[in-house]
This record gives sequence, structure tokens and C-alpha cells, in this order.
Amino acid sequence: MQIKSIPTRLTLCCACIAALLLSSASSNAQQPNPESASSSSARPLGAISGRVLNSGGEPLAGAIVYVSTFGTNSGRRATVDASGNFKVDGLDALPYFVWASAPGFVSDPVITPNDARRYYHIGDSVNLTLTKGGVISGNVTSSTNTPVVNTTVRAFRVRDENGQPVQSVAQPRDRVSDDRGYYRIYGLPSGSYVISAGGAGQFSGFMPTQYEGDAPTYAPSSTRDTASEIVVRGGEEVTADIQYRGEAGHSVSGALSGVAPTQAMMFSGSTISLTDLRSRATVMTTSAGPFNNYGFAFFGVSDGEYEVFAQRYSSSGETAISEARRIKVQGADVTGINLSLFSLASVSGRLVLESVPKAECVKRRLVALQETVIGARRMSPDMTSRPAVKGQTAMTAVPISFSNQTSDSIPDAKGEFILRNLHNGLYRVVAQLPETGWYIRAITMGAPPAVTKTTDPNIPRDGLTIKTGEKVSGVTVTITEGAASLRGHLSAREGQRVPAGLRVYLVPAERESAENVLRFFESATDTSAGFAIENIAPGRYWLIARAPDDVDPAKLKPIRQEPALRTRVLREAEALKKEIAFKPCEQTSDYELAWTSTTR
Repeated sequence: MQIKSIPTRLTLCCACIAALLLSSASSNAQQPNPESASSSSARPLGAISGRVLNSGGEPLAGAIVYVSTFGTNSGRRATVDASGNFKVDGLDALPYFVWASAPGFVSDPVITPNDARRYYHIGDSVNLTLTKGGVISGNVTSSTNTPVVNTTVRAFRVRDENGQPVQSVAQPRDRVSDDRGYYRIYGLPSGSYVISAGGAGQFSGFMPTQYEGDAPTYAPSSTRDTASEIVVRGGEEVTADIQYRGEAGHSVSGALSGVAPTQAMMFSGSTISLTDLRSRATVMTTSAGPFNNYGFAFFGVSDGEYEVFAQRYSSSGETAISEARRIKVQGADVTGINLSLFSLASVSGRLVLESVPKAECVKRRLVALQETVIGARRMSPDMTSRPAVKGQTAMTAVPISFSNQTSDSIPDAKGEFILRNLHNGLYRVVAQLPETGWYIRAITMGAPPAVTKTTDPNIPRDGLTIKTGEKVSGVTVTITEGAASLRGHLSAREGQRVPAGLRVYLVPAERESAENVLRFFESATDTSAGFAIENIAPGRYWLIARAPDDVDPAKLKPIRQEPALRTRVLREAEALKKEIAFKPCEQTSDYELAWTSTTR
């Protein structure tokens, strides 16, 4: 039966790959602005340079650094020299992603979440650190101890390096066993993994093997419920042999509805994802389109609970999606799943630049529009339970893959921006500024106010509620010249020492600004108890250093996101009465902030 189905499933998965290639530029809902990009082409070009080191602080010669901007599947690249240095020149004045890769190495994880993804600009110097990844290897054998050849072996990361469950949805790492039944998966971030053999690979039905209809066997010879967790650290190699069980798996199948048979649809089809709820990993991906009457099927699915949802991408950057269907596979196939596609929401608005002629700390006024990134960050919690619609099985409003969705945009030459492909939920509107001389003065609906009134919607504090398919317009982000900056270090009294992991908070001293989230700032202290805060709005502030409320750095949220934390820090800072005032463009350096054990 498997041999007869190969041609159909190969066609289906080739279309799946085409759809995924189209999705690569849209997965984070980042939009290019041709008018902005073209207007920058006549301006002087610049460079981004820096260093790439390993976790020991040594140069990582031969690593490749990539630099790309919005709306491009390709970018510029440079090879790191023997001293660890790189330089990419000939760049327009735009925001850029910068990352590095080297075989067997992984990027250091982001410890503290930020309001916006980090972008870089021409003239920036970037330091990147790569860590040697771990390795899991072993042999896959049958019950008679013969090698299991050409079967898919997959590593699922279920806990991070601190032993905490992985919250983000990730793709497992695939390898194929060789003629000895041997596999080796390298370049793994530190953490705990479960390893499986057999079943379909990530692209269900693509280059099928004799084992793809089997339920995966987990190391050492287990189902998912009894699988061993294998701990691997950076630079270590761990052995995990698997004795293959050879048990038949199940299929999960259904069809799409709400699909318009456009020419773009004929080419791309729709991508269907199957996510394991226990490991939060996307275990299989397939495709559906007019070539198979919009039907889809996954094979080799083991017992467990899953989420199924569909996406359709278009060349215009618009995405259609279905609600997520939660299913339980238990001893039988699951059929008749209906996924209905609908359009996603968007937010449009305008970036306003307020000029302050006397502000001498802004150096690149002419390119400020195209070097600013406006973004939306979903604040809503993961929606794991929602009452079923009458006549249908249980659904969730948003797939877990998008529970922490982000969307970014570069304003065009008129300052207009659009944040596309937003699921329903509550969003923060954020901005990554072009340089240190700017600060965010206001985020409003309608024209920027001369004075913010207490009756005005407080978007920075309360966010924007977005409904399915809604087109929200009229958001105005106002950034102003003349930002201040603060650099300093913590000092302790004689006989005391500054503990590691403290955070420095800057909160408004004026009572009328207590609800202005944009006047709250923070900085983590480095290994020498130093701190730095930039893009500060001029005014009076309280300054305090304290331990974070949560000792797990992965769970920390910025003070702008936590109302209770803002209240606590503001109260403690007012009691401490350590005041500091900033004039426009004032740059304070070598500031000494006393810390005592009585400070939280």
C-alpha cells in the first residue's frame, strides 16, 4: 500500500517544499517597503563590522557572518578572519539582521526577552558568540540485533540547559541511519532530548522509506510516554542506542475549506503542520492544493495529543490560516479533520519624527525613517482551551506556534507602516530606534497629541486588542530627538559585595508620569556590575538596583510588560529617593549607584 501511494505523496510534498520556501520570508510577518529601500539607494553606503568568538572568548576563524534586511531571502555574507574579525560593506541605510554560523556551533540563547528583535545599522560594531554544540549518536538495531538502515532519527529538545521545559515551538533535528544503522546528530544546544527512530520525516511522504508508516520508537526501546530524556552539554557527545520496535503507526487526514482557487494558490498550495503538544515540536509538515482536492494526510503518527493547522502564503505577503484543531490519536487513525482558512488581521499607521533643532545628539536625521523598525508583540497567553463550536470538535483560537507572535515593518518614505498577518489577541506596539539620540514620546490612535490626557487610550500600557481579520488603522508612533543616556556601575559598602544578576531600573519621579510605560527603563548588570540605559526621555527619575522577582532568567519580562512589577519598583524607588534628572541629549557616564543588602 505504501508503494502505490508514493507518486501522489511525492507530488504533495514537493508542493509542500515550495510553500515552505515562500513562507521563509513571511514567517515573522516582516514587510519590506520598496519606496523606503529605493530612496536609500542614492545615499552613501556604509558597513557593519565586528567579531565572532567562541564561548571561551577565542576567535572563531572561518565562521560565516550573514547580514540581511527585510523582504530578502538572501543577503550579504563575510568570512571571519584569523583574529575573529569581519566586515560587510556596501550596505544601504536600513535595519539589518546579523547572525553567524559555523559547523557544529550554536548561537548563545537570548536570556532576557526584549521589546523588539535586535536590528543593526550601518556603522555598528557587532560582537557575536557561538558555542560548541552537543552531539547525540548511536545505533538503531532490530529485535534480532541487525542494523536498521535508512530510517529517520530525530532529536526533540524538551528541556533547556537549566532543566526547564521548552516553551517555544521548535523543529526537531533529523538524520538518517547509515548502512550500519549508525546515526550522529551534532550542533545541538545544551538541554534534554528524546530521540526517536522511524516514522515519517519532517516533510511527510517526501522520499518515503520502508519505515515511514511505523510509529516512532524512542530510545532506548520505548513509546513516547516512557522515553528516556538524554542530557547533553555543549561540546559533549552522548550515546543513545535504539532497539527498533517496528510497530505500525496511524494516519491523520482531512481537507481544507474556505480556499479560493487563484493562480497563486495553484502554485503554492497550503502548508499543514502537525505539532506534538507534549514536546511542542512540529513533527510533520505536508501540503494541500488543487492537485489533491485540498486533502492532506500524515502517516506514521504514534499515540498522543496533537495540534493541526493550515497556512497559505502568497507573493504579496498576505497569509491565510486556519484555527488550530486539537486531536488525540489513540490506537486508531484520525480522519475527517476540516480546516477552514481565513484572512489574518493587520495594523497600519504612521511614524512621526519630531525635530528638535538644538538636539545635537542625532547624527543621521535623513535616514531615520528607514532605520526605524515598528513592531507588534502578542501579549495574550497561550490559548489551550476554548469551548467547541456546536457540531465541531475542540479548537483553539491561535496555534501554539503563534502564541507569542511578532510582526515588524519599516516605514516608507512618508512614514507609513503596516504590520501584517496578526492573529487575534492583545498586542504591544514597539519601536526599535535608529540611534541613541531618539526616544519614543507617544504611541496613540490618531494624530500625535501635544499633551497626553488621562482619558486618551493608553496603548503602551494596555496594548491593542486585535480581532480575527480586522484591519486596524490610525496608529501613530512619535519619536523625538534629544534622548539622554546613562552608563555606570554598582558599588557596595565595605564588607559587602554586589551580587550577580541584579537589574537597574529607571522609573519616573513625576507622579503624572506614573502610568506612562514609555518612561520606565531597565538594564541587566554585567559581570563587573556595570549597566547602561539609552534612548531616555528627558525628565526626572528615580534610580534603583534590585534583584529580579523571578530567579529563572528565561521567565523574566521587561518592566514595561508587568504592571505589578512597575508598581513594586516605583514604590521601592520612591522610598529609596535616589533621584537623577536628564536634560535633552545629556550623556551621563561613570555614574556610581550604591547598593546595599537592604535593597531588594
